[in-house]
Amino acid sequence: MKKNYTTTKSHLSVLRKMTLSIFMMGAMSAFAQNAPINFESGGQGANWTWTSFENDANAQLKIVANPNKSGGNTSNIVAKLTPLKTGQPWAGVESKHGADIGKFTLTTANSTVKIMVYKTVKSDVGIKFATASGASTGEIKVPNTKVNEWEELTFNFAGKVGEPSSTDIDQIIIFPDFQARTDSNVCYFDNITFSAGAVTAPTTAAPAPTRPSTDVISMFSNTYTNKTVDTWRTSWSAATLTDLQIAGNDTKKYSSLDFVGIETVGANVLDISSMLYFHVDAWTADLTEFKVKIVDFGADGAFAGGDDKEHQVTLTPKQNEWNSFDIPMSDFTGLTTKKHIAQLIFVGTPPGSGTVFIDNVYYHKTPIIDPNTPQTAAPTPTFASTDVMSLFSNAYTNKTVDTWRTSWSAATLTDVQIAGNETKKYSALDFVGVETLGANKIDASTMTHFYLNAWTPNLTAFKVKLVDMGADGVLGGGNDKEHELTLSAPTLNSWNTYDIPLTSFTGLTTRANIGQLIFVGNPTGAGTVFIDNVLFRKSTVSIKSLNAAKVNIYPNPASDNLTITADKQIQMVTVLNNIGQSVLTMNPDSKVVSLDVSKLTNGVYFIRTTSEEGQTTSKLILD
Repeated sequence: MKKNYTTTKSHLSVLRKMTLSIFMMGAMSAFAQNAPINFESGGQGANWTWTSFENDANAQLKIVANPNKSGGNTSNIVAKLTPLKTGQPWAGVESKHGADIGKFTLTTANSTVKIMVYKTVKSDVGIKFATASGASTGEIKVPNTKVNEWEELTFNFAGKVGEPSSTDIDQIIIFPDFQARTDSNVCYFDNITFSAGAVTAPTTAAPAPTRPSTDVISMFSNTYTNKTVDTWRTSWSAATLTDLQIAGNDTKKYSSLDFVGIETVGANVLDISSMLYFHVDAWTADLTEFKVKIVDFGADGAFAGGDDKEHQVTLTPKQNEWNSFDIPMSDFTGLTTKKHIAQLIFVGTPPGSGTVFIDNVYYHKTPIIDPNTPQTAAPTPTFASTDVMSLFSNAYTNKTVDTWRTSWSAATLTDVQIAGNETKKYSALDFVGVETLGANKIDASTMTHFYLNAWTPNLTAFKVKLVDMGADGVLGGGNDKEHELTLSAPTLNSWNTYDIPLTSFTGLTTRANIGQLIFVGNPTGAGTVFIDNVLFRKSTVSIKSLNAAKVNIYPNPASDNLTITADKQIQMVTVLNNIGQSVLTMNPDSKVVSLDVSKLTNGVYFIRTTSEEGQTTSKLILD
C-alpha cells in the first residue's frame, strides 16, 4: 500500500505542474500578439470578428481565394473589402477589441508593419492601432504604386514607440482605399507582419546637465527647478506634442514637426540678460536641420508691440544620437534685448514630417572652453607702423586684400573674434589662396620679414607660399617668382609667432608685385588654423654690440641656462630660430632674466629683448 500511495502522490504532483503550465500558457496568450495575419486556415485573421465602418451599407470583409497567385503573393486565401463610392474616404475594417489580435505593446522589435495589397486603383492605404480604452496611435498612410498586382507596403510605427496609445493595443484598423472615390474599388490584402524597424527613438536619456544651478535659468530639465512655462505647444503650432519618459527621464517629443511655439508670457517672461548660452538636448532620426528662434517681447510684454526683438539660428543635428547644443547668446545677433523673453520656437526640416525629442532646455552663464579654439587673442605686434605693410591686423591700418579665400581654395573660411580680436579661421584646410591683385598688389621690396600668428589644434605641418606676379601682374605671365616655405611643426593649442626673413623665400627673387599668399596644412583637408597679424615688416634694428644696447647675455655660447641682464626693465624676451620663427617667449618685466634653453637644438638663434627704450637683437649660439 505504501508503494501505491507514493505512486499516487507522484501523479498528483505531475497533474499540478500540468495545470500550472496550462494556466501560465493561457495567461501568456492573453498578452501575446497574434501574427502574422495571413487569413489561411489554421492561421490568424480568417476566423476573427471583422467589422466594416463608414462604408455606406457597410459591406463586410470577405475571406476569398487569392485573385492572382502568380504574382508576389502565392497564398491561397486573402481578405477582400470593397470600399463603396458612397462610402467615406476613411471607410475600412477593424478587428474586435479584447480578442483577435490579442494584446501587445509597440516596441522597436515589432514597430515595422508590412501588408500586401492588390487593388484596382492607386490610393493611400492606412493602418492604425487602438486600445480597449479607445486610445489610438493614429493612422499611418502609405500609397500603393501598382494596380492589378500584389505589392508589399511598409508602415513605420517606430515613432509611436513609448507613447501611451502604443501600450496594451488590442485592435487593428485597416483603411484599404483612403480617398474620396469616384467609383467603388475592390481591394484585397494579406500577410500583415510585424518586425523590428530602424531606430527612430532614443533608448537612453539625454545626458544630465552638471552646471551649477546658480548659473542656470531652466525651462525643462529633471536636474533643475524649472521656471513656469505657459505652454509647450501654442495653438498656432504645426506639430504634435507628446510628453513621455526615456529611461525614466521626462522628455518632450515633437512629431510631424514644422514649427512649434513655446511661451513664457506675462508674469512668466524670462530675464536672461546675464546668461551666455542657450542649451537644448535634441535627438532625431530624420531631421536634417533644427532651428531655434528666441523672441523678446520688449518692456510692453506684447507681441508685435513695436519693441520686439528676435533671432533664429540654424543647427545641423547628428541623427540617431543625442545632440547637446550650447548656443552662444551672441549668435542671436538680432536679439538685442534679453530681459523679456516670451517665446521659444523650434523649426524642423524637412517641414511637417520630422520628429525630435527634446530635453534640458535652459539658459546658462557657465563659460565653455572649446579645446579646439584659442581662448586668448594673438599677441599684439609692437613694430612701428612706419615699418609695417599689414594685410590683416587690428594693430595697424590694413592694405586692401581682394579675397582671403580664392575660388580655387580647398578650405572653409570663417571670420571670428577671439577675445574681441578679429581672427581668420580656416577649417578643413588643404590649401587656401589669399590674393592682392592689380592696384592692390604688395610692393614688399623694402621689407625684410614676413610675419604672422597661427594657432592650431591639429596641424602637424604648416606651409606658407608667396607669389610675385611680376611687372605684368598676371599669374603665369612668364615673369612670376614664388617660393613655398615649410615651417617647423607648430606648437599645438598655443599661438605660434612666425617672423620669417624674406631671404628664406629663396625662390622669391622679386618682391615688388606680391599678388598671392597661400597657406597649406597637414593633415590634408582635415586641419584647422586660426590666423592673425599677417604683415610684412622691415627691420630697423641691426645686431648691435651688447655694450651699446646695454644688454648682457651670458654664457654665449650656451647649452642649458642663459642669463640676460639690462639697465632697464625687460618687458619681453623672444628667442628666434634662423628662419625667424619664435621658439621661446617670456614676459619677465625684470632687469634680470634666467632662460632655460636646454630643450632647444644646437644652432644659431637670435635673442630679441624689448624694453621701454625699444628692441635689441643679439646673436646666440647653442652648442
